[in-house]
Amino acid sequence: MEAALIEGGLVMAIPLEHQERIRRILGELDCPQKIPCCCRDFEALSRVDRVGDTGLIECLDGRGPICPFGLPFGYAIFCRCPLRKYLSDCLGR
Repeated sequence: MEAALIEGGLVMAIPLEHQERIRRILGELDCPQKIPCCCRDFEALSRVDRVGDTGLIECLDGRGPICPFGLPFGYAIFCRCPLRKYLSDCLGR
């Protein structure tokens, strides 16, 4: 069953079993750049692509180079943001 997760006026349908974990991640997350995906704006999530079964996600967004969670490797930038990783891994978003 899904319910609305309301954070800072934003409503997003999130399965109930994931809401508490997301709130915990948001409570611990401090994004010095205030990039929208870390500021509770789930509609502005960066585009990512999962890299096979490696557990890595590649940032496909132009914000990757300025993101404090971006990890440049060759021509790619991998995302180390715990919120973005959780949303990608557990919710496919």
